[in-house]
Amino acid sequence: MIRGFPSVVSRPLWWLVALFTALAPIRAEAPFAFATTPGKLPKDVVPEHYTLRLQPDLATLTFTGTARIDLQVHGADKTSLQLNALDLTIASASLVTPSADGEAAATPLAVATDADPQLLTLTPPAPLPAGAHTIELTYSGVIYPQAQGFFFDEYPTRDGPRRMFGTQMEPTDARRVFPGWDEPAFRATYDITVVVPVAFTAVGNMPAIHEEPLPDGRKAVTFARTPAMPSYLVALFGGEFEAVAGEHAGIALRILTTAGKSAQTRYALDASKAVLAYYDEYFGLPYPLPKLDQIGVPNAFSGFGAMENWGAISYIDTLLLYDPAASSQNVKEEVFLTVAHELAHQWFGNLVTMAWWDNLWLNEGFASWMESKVTADLNPAWDHWLRAGTSKDSVMGLDARASTHAIQQVVATEAEAAAGFNEITYDKGKAFIRMLEDYIGEDAFRAGIRLYLQRHRLSNTTSADLWAALSEASGLDIGPLAMSWTLQPGFPLVELELGGTADAPVLIATQSRFRLDATADATPSPVWQIPLTFAPLAAPDDITRVLLTAPRTEIPLPAGFGPLKANHADIGYYRVSYAPDLRPALVAAIAALPTADQLNLFSDTWALSQAGRLPATESLELIAALRDETDPTLLNRLVDTLITLDRYQRDQPGRAAFRAWAIDLVRPWFDRLGWTPRDDESDLDGALRGTLVQALGAWGDPAIIAGAHQRFEAFLRDPASVPADLVPPVLDTVGRYADAATYAQLLRLARDALGTELKTGAYDAAWRSLDPALARRSLELALDPATPVAIANYIPYQIAHYGEHPDLAWSFVTERFDALVERVTAMERYTYASSLASASSRRDRADELIAFYAMHLPPDAAPLAARAAEGLRAKVDVIERELPGIDTWISARPAKQPE
Repeated sequence: MIRGFPSVVSRPLWWLVALFTALAPIRAEAPFAFATTPGKLPKDVVPEHYTLRLQPDLATLTFTGTARIDLQVHGADKTSLQLNALDLTIASASLVTPSADGEAAATPLAVATDADPQLLTLTPPAPLPAGAHTIELTYSGVIYPQAQGFFFDEYPTRDGPRRMFGTQMEPTDARRVFPGWDEPAFRATYDITVVVPVAFTAVGNMPAIHEEPLPDGRKAVTFARTPAMPSYLVALFGGEFEAVAGEHAGIALRILTTAGKSAQTRYALDASKAVLAYYDEYFGLPYPLPKLDQIGVPNAFSGFGAMENWGAISYIDTLLLYDPAASSQNVKEEVFLTVAHELAHQWFGNLVTMAWWDNLWLNEGFASWMESKVTADLNPAWDHWLRAGTSKDSVMGLDARASTHAIQQVVATEAEAAAGFNEITYDKGKAFIRMLEDYIGEDAFRAGIRLYLQRHRLSNTTSADLWAALSEASGLDIGPLAMSWTLQPGFPLVELELGGTADAPVLIATQSRFRLDATADATPSPVWQIPLTFAPLAAPDDITRVLLTAPRTEIPLPAGFGPLKANHADIGYYRVSYAPDLRPALVAAIAALPTADQLNLFSDTWALSQAGRLPATESLELIAALRDETDPTLLNRLVDTLITLDRYQRDQPGRAAFRAWAIDLVRPWFDRLGWTPRDDESDLDGALRGTLVQALGAWGDPAIIAGAHQRFEAFLRDPASVPADLVPPVLDTVGRYADAATYAQLLRLARDALGTELKTGAYDAAWRSLDPALARRSLELALDPATPVAIANYIPYQIAHYGEHPDLAWSFVTERFDALVERVTAMERYTYASSLASASSRRDRADELIAFYAMHLPPDAAPLAARAAEGLRAKVDVIERELPGIDTWISARPAKQPE
């Protein structure tokens, strides 16, 4: 029976002792205070209200605008005003002053661009005294092909191509749409009017309250005033949308899509209703706006999937659309998860907003955790927390590098703000919150969240405000524990061994930072407060909990405690290494463990192998020991590891033997499921079938390849003939071995598809071709303006990673980099080459990457290159160190050749 933290008793006559030592000094964070919040803009001028009128022109891809801003000057007279603007041409700027006759007088303001191109300085003819003032600016700007500021999206319809427009403001692109105070602590209200063609539906944060026909055949749509909110949440969309409407607790719900897609929105609408009901109850505050629109964008999003604009959430439409007859289980889950994530932001991020980008995890870590929590609770058959272990493993791999960063990191520039949208913020943040909830207890944790939201609604916070609310609700001092996880980079390895005597045994727990590189032992280790859980193998539900606060802790055990397993249910964000007196019995019992603990033991073993602490053959032994298991989540994880090892084997002499062994192991899992879904199988079995087809096809199983080709031909004749879960792996397998004719079929299928899901899937399959000549043709398509931006930006990545042409893709990108990144956002430009380089298995590619960044990108991109280079070197270390042993292990286990 699991008990709440902190526990000193887990069953009668047991007792636990934690030896407390002071943590290494950690910078304590203060609660939110506007005046001391970081940022570039002075805090003595504060906007209170914006009145915006915007007129986009999709023919010229430009827009004009006026911004009237009511502000308060605090303290001494101001000789100038400083605000944000980027890529805007300011036509006029005035100080607007009411006169005695009721008319407003306009005094021109001098306009200057600061040394920082994102800052605008307005200088009045005389200093502005403290108090209320109004400024008005007229200006023009550009509509981009990529999702930053105002963007456009061109998409096909049965009647020919059409365009829509939208905005993407986060993190620092509102300044591309209107001049203003574009930092999250500057909350203000907004009245917005947008001018659009008559045929367009206009969408903003709030309901439209007035439409005025204009003489030129367009219309001006005015929206209701917003609550006080940061500028990055402002949203405007316009297009010839189809809408499906619904309602939740009096809130008007709509999902808007481009032509022909509205029938695929029913699932997302139903999911939204269920999730909103869950959140209303969980947060103790109802959804705070009168309406909620969700807009599907066909192509423009390539660096992200969705944006939580308050009341007007935007998605790349593959994450919003689900067709029960044609979409896979994976798509269904992704739609639910993404909707749940963005809806969570309506409270965590929008109602209460982080003060500055160093606390971005308060938005993204919590939304990621909340999406998993609601998904697991409302869809128990999906085993979501088990499946979420994959993303946790992935981020722990990144977090084990020297180049990682803390969940909270110092942010000084716009580029650093954008760089914060990464796996550490999202997935480590989520994993830490799950562990913290388990430590505090679910009820006390929820009470703390409710207190936090109620106390800070329509305001900003730091992590310290959250720790205060959780501490008050739980009666525990949460701050020291939480700060050890959020302010320190990396995570701990807990090494366990038995000590003491037979009559008075102790479990000795030693913590140190887990690192993949060989220099880890020479690096001073921080100390974490670790909520350690463990149970004897003989009684897996008898969980002992102890908070480790010292580098070394001795935990008394009762006589005869026996072998044990730590990190119950894989909830903790730490690795465990078992001493020789503990590990053998645990490994021998792996088949009898609960699935979550099987996954945890396997994940820790594989991580220790990557770090050189255990031979990689230990991981293969566990896979072999689990070959008779049937849980689809477990088998998916094992297959993922085999896929990774197969990629390590590329260009290595042992690859053929490894693949033969892997096919021999995995093919019975597929044969149990077969090509045809059964009425009694679970949704997860269907998803597993697709994974197995993809893996076996990639490894060269002739029967799987032949079966994929047969189903591809059937799909071309009748798409309904192939089960939805099989369409992606069938396309990918066919694309991998495509000749010129099949490659042309895939491109034709992609270009003719009106739906984004099939379009993306067919294109991705074409990029996976093993034929170098076809790969070169694909790379050229990345520069073709007719290729949708969300497709084009990933072509080199797909060819390098899945088409197995890393050198070809690298040469193409480095030679034509400037042309390739013309349609990507600034942040995508920073990660374009680094994500590509990680496909290589060459050590010198890491040095080439560093040199390329130094030559082609600003200095603030260098940390991204350093992280990628470190990851590539660690990968090469594993290949050089572990593959000889794997080859020997495989050779001692001859596999049957596939029939």
